[in-house]
Amino acid sequence: MVVPLGILLRLGKPTSGVWMKFSRETRFLALVAFLLLFELACGNQYRPVANPIVSPGGQPQSAHFAWVLNYNPTGQGSTTEIDVSGDSNLAVNSMGVGSVAEAFPANSLSLYVANAGNDTVSQYLPTLAGSVTTINLLPGSHPVALASAQNTAMYVVNSGANSACPNSGSLSTISTATLAVTNTTCVGLNPVALVQSPSSGFIYVVNQGDSSVTVFNPAGPSVVGVITMANGLGQDPVSVTVSADGVWIFVVTQGDGVHPGSLDIISSSSASIAGTAPLGVQPAFSMVDTNSNRLYVANTVDNTVSVFDASNVASGPPATIPLLATVPVGMGPIGIAALPDGSMFYVANSGSDNVTVVSGNSFSPLATVALPAGANPMWIASEPTSTKIYVADYGTFETTIINTVNNTVAQNILAPSQITNCNICALQQPVMILSK
Repeated sequence: MVVPLGILLRLGKPTSGVWMKFSRETRFLALVAFLLLFELACGNQYRPVANPIVSPGGQPQSAHFAWVLNYNPTGQGSTTEIDVSGDSNLAVNSMGVGSVAEAFPANSLSLYVANAGNDTVSQYLPTLAGSVTTINLLPGSHPVALASAQNTAMYVVNSGANSACPNSGSLSTISTATLAVTNTTCVGLNPVALVQSPSSGFIYVVNQGDSSVTVFNPAGPSVVGVITMANGLGQDPVSVTVSADGVWIFVVTQGDGVHPGSLDIISSSSASIAGTAPLGVQPAFSMVDTNSNRLYVANTVDNTVSVFDASNVASGPPATIPLLATVPVGMGPIGIAALPDGSMFYVANSGSDNVTVVSGNSFSPLATVALPAGANPMWIASEPTSTKIYVADYGTFETTIINTVNNTVAQNILAPSQITNCNICALQQPVMILSK
């Protein structure tokens, strides 16, 4: 997932200390910084708790679910499990402190959650109501994103300095068999996202702090290359994705924040820039629709989405990727979700508190779905049946469910309370959504 946070979280440089509404990365780092200060002051202990609400019925092979990750500014985060067919809240599971990203390994129902506030990763089997396992990282790690294209390991990017990497960020490898960290490798400054190529197995870590990409080979385990601006990488990389076949890696760079950013193309067989394509101003989020093999990039300042044909990358040199369309959307687009059937894609707009519905064929905007006032959407996701869209409304503490048959809001599901079993307390804030 992308990363989450990978996600998550808007534009601008995290080192500037400036909160910019349309910056996925900046908001995430501000979130982590706040959480660190809270932990130092309060020293909360993590005690995982699962609160089942109802049990799903029907036939397991046709059941689909969405998992909403909720950030808690005063303690343990949580996941909310939603039944796709009934739009019902099935369970709330407590995670660690400062939950900011979630991911499934390939071909697995084991969910992993990065907890930046207490340097842990939570793991559990949500559909089986499994117990939550806490995996400890090195103190100071502050995990911010997870990804894996295999079922034997989960890879975690850590933005903070720890004993293994006191002068940089790091990448931790977690064995899915033992649920323990097997390796921690140093990467660049302030890593914010990662992706693994399903073909080469290499992991690409985007380091926003020093504008570099670290290429890691898990088979070593070792770093096999570092791509910098001197090697052709654009300034201020913030997002990374991989083509459906794993051959091409796409890195979104924001540049100086005033002029258009760029899409840097890397071949998974090498650790160098193969080509570059222009983007809009301050691109902040990217995703590859593996069904159509299209690459979508949200350009937050000029309010557009760039759509590329990731199935038709020409190796060159230089490598080129066809631009299919530049689509006008709402204000401050920060997330994109494509329906598996290819008919439409949906864009969450944080500046205008709405969702733009776009045709997957003509690339024309079809409708605009209003979100609650002040929603400030943080994430958007589709589900396998192409009937629902889920939007994480960070600002209004809820998840909006959209029916795709008529592009209307089905309902809004509130996030859990910040304090367990308190009906009058402030609510947690949804930051990410996955679905299977």
